[in-house]
Amino acid sequence: MTRRFLLPALLATTALPAFAQPMDTGSDSEADEGQEIVVTGQKPRGSVVGDIPPENVLNTRDIRATGATSISELLSAVAPQTGSARGRGGGMPVLLLNGQRISGFRELRDLPPEAIERMEILPEEVALKYGYSADQRVVNIVLRRRFNSSSVELRGKAATDGGYVQGQADATRLIIDDGKRTTLNLQVSGNDGLTEADRSIVLQPVASQPDPIDPRPYRSLTGANKNVRLSGTANRQILGDVSATFNAELQRTTGQSRFGVATGVLDDNGTDILRAFPGTPLDRTSVTEAARMGFALNGTKGKWRWSSTGNAELSRSLSESERGFDLTGVQARLDANDPTLDPLGDLGPLQRLSDNRSVTINRSLGANLTATGPLIDLPAGKANVTLKIGASSTDLEGRSRRNDLLSETNLGRDIVEGSASVDLPITRGSSSIGRLTANANAGIKHLSDFGGVTSLGAGLNWSPTARLSFVTSWTREKGPPTLSQLGAPLVDTPGVPYFDFRTNQTVLVTTVTGGNPDLKADTRNVLKIGGNWQFDDKPDLRLRAEYVRQVIDNPQASFPVASAALEDAFPDRFERQGGVLTRVFLQPVNFKQSRREQLRIGFDFSKELESKPPSAQAIAAFREQFRARAQRDGIALPGPQAAQTPAAGSPQSTTQSPPTAGGAPTPPQGEAPPANARGPGGPGGPGGFGRFGNRNGGRLTFSLTDTVTLVDEATIRSGLPKLDYLDGEASGALGGRSRHEVEAQAGYFNNGMGARVSANWRSGTTVRGANGDLDFSPYATFDLRLFANLGERFDLVSKHPWLRGTSVRFEVTNIFNARPKVRDSAGNTPFSYQPDLIEPIGRTVGISIRKLFVPLRFFTQQRGQRPGG
Repeated sequence: MTRRFLLPALLATTALPAFAQPMDTGSDSEADEGQEIVVTGQKPRGSVVGDIPPENVLNTRDIRATGATSISELLSAVAPQTGSARGRGGGMPVLLLNGQRISGFRELRDLPPEAIERMEILPEEVALKYGYSADQRVVNIVLRRRFNSSSVELRGKAATDGGYVQGQADATRLIIDDGKRTTLNLQVSGNDGLTEADRSIVLQPVASQPDPIDPRPYRSLTGANKNVRLSGTANRQILGDVSATFNAELQRTTGQSRFGVATGVLDDNGTDILRAFPGTPLDRTSVTEAARMGFALNGTKGKWRWSSTGNAELSRSLSESERGFDLTGVQARLDANDPTLDPLGDLGPLQRLSDNRSVTINRSLGANLTATGPLIDLPAGKANVTLKIGASSTDLEGRSRRNDLLSETNLGRDIVEGSASVDLPITRGSSSIGRLTANANAGIKHLSDFGGVTSLGAGLNWSPTARLSFVTSWTREKGPPTLSQLGAPLVDTPGVPYFDFRTNQTVLVTTVTGGNPDLKADTRNVLKIGGNWQFDDKPDLRLRAEYVRQVIDNPQASFPVASAALEDAFPDRFERQGGVLTRVFLQPVNFKQSRREQLRIGFDFSKELESKPPSAQAIAAFREQFRARAQRDGIALPGPQAAQTPAAGSPQSTTQSPPTAGGAPTPPQGEAPPANARGPGGPGGPGGFGRFGNRNGGRLTFSLTDTVTLVDEATIRSGLPKLDYLDGEASGALGGRSRHEVEAQAGYFNNGMGARVSANWRSGTTVRGANGDLDFSPYATFDLRLFANLGERFDLVSKHPWLRGTSVRFEVTNIFNARPKVRDSAGNTPFSYQPDLIEPIGRTVGISIRKLFVPLRFFTQQRGQRPGG
């Protein structure tokens, strides 16, 4: 394998704003500037195990061009490339850090994107080499060797239709020092609640005497939430080359929502008197408190690489739902013909009924050990094996009170598991057919409440050329239901608008959610065939495609809608009074079988853009500011260099590093650049100014992915017709399965300024009902992000030093305020499918301000560690 990297004097780190960019003295990241050295037979630092090449690699400039300020946003920006139709986890990728396993997402969640040297996107088969199932793509994040920063970010977002505001404050401290890493993060976030009165919801009054009541102020479209999270991570080298990571987190989340107005019924000599009590909404409050810890150990023993990870969690969730007023005393007065009682007037002080209440306590503990190493020598190379063993224990304790009836749930699950994966090289890359490798894997789990479940798999990886690769794989695995699916406490929610496909009417029902102890394990058979083709480096164009066929026996399904087919199969889940649907039980059930076939095709385009160099006057002013700051802080700078400052644009300006004005020493890397500065990654130091002097510092990107569903059907029970989600059956609240789901992203970034547009579109569907069809129109949303890394605007920062490390961002989500449209056979919109009910928030406008601080002393230390001082 060939690797290109720069001489230490020209090493680059491009993502940081001015005064906020540490120097990575051993980085291999930016292999496109200055003198290059070619090293053969060596993989880049932090690469993954094995010889399956990445499908894409993002360097610091690619990451900077996304405008992301968090790892979550960065993963969202590349989601079309990391999605998978194979897994149980919603397509989320497996995450590695520096080519090693981590204990969980929280270990890297709070890292600033500026600390990333590169990010690799790899196919699902790489997950096998780390002890995971081959049903998720892999994202490997490689950090810089050294980084030292503090960051503060404030975000605010509001709906243009009003009624909804969201805010977030985030503070992070990060230190990376060649094998050591420390992270501390505090995040506070929250949003307002949104009720039906805040949107154009059709009035459907609650029956009450003497006058009906408008329930819209008493029903939430979006609940209010508050979240506080404190987390920390420490990574150190212990016992020689063993890397040890420990992380801990405390989190508290509270929520509040409204689900109706309090009502009651009085019996006046056989005549019902319906009463509603305006001003007294029925509230549901929830509080979740959690403490989590994790560890990861990674090391080598001879030719073997090993890792051990573990996690522990203790969480408590409390939910309380109001039930209204106790009218027993009023009824007694009415029965006694109390002349002072007016059943249609003021009923006097009323006592509230006891709340419905549920408490869930979750305890979990688990650890595993994974080892990868050579097995035997084959003509095409070494066969490698990955072995994994693990054990975990989970306890779910639930107590609930529903309508004064108490119930308890105590579930526990202990798991012991083991797996093995073998990679067999068949041909070398130099052969006439290219590189071909095979893989076989098997695993077994023993669950204390389910017995044994197994998984088997095999695959082939073929790369006829360096730019073309194909992957095919097959897996068969059993998956038990989760403890929550089995034993979550039952929760009643009255007054929920629900569309009844049997009558083609929207009715207010009571939904019952919770677990089902009778669920069975499912069995999945998945076949995947995929390929990637890279055309050229400049501009970079990559084509990708994959076909996935998934057949599941005993799939675990829910009740998203009250379709006639589901009611026929599970009549006990739907309660009616006089033909009117009144209660729906939504706990999951097992179908007999489901089958889905999907084709994902797409491409990714990236083109480098030339950046504008700063003026010589701005460079001189900035360097003078740096010298003054160093003197003020009592920091000694390296000695002066002999060269004189050449004029901007002169031939010397690309070959020398002169002293500052007045003979002051040249500032350290990462602060004021010398006159030959080429921007954040050039010899002038990673000041975050963009690439200058005819250097390609900007990016123009475009990505398009179309997920085509060829087949999506399910069989509920033998003797019943299949449910075809592509042709007439509802797969969820938004209709059937769309034939096409398209994701598109376009971005521009240069000279510190960027714009990014993303779009999502799905094709329309039709759901057939007993009394007519429902048509769900095609639906598209567009999002816009405008951002400015002000620290990269060198001329601006030289005049306003306080802008160093500052970035601002303006966002518009759902630019055209689009909402799904649903029509029945008469062209009307059913009540439960009103656009504001389906998409209540609509368009939002947000702004965020972020400040990144890097200690000045860190730059001088880095300068002193560089070759040549």
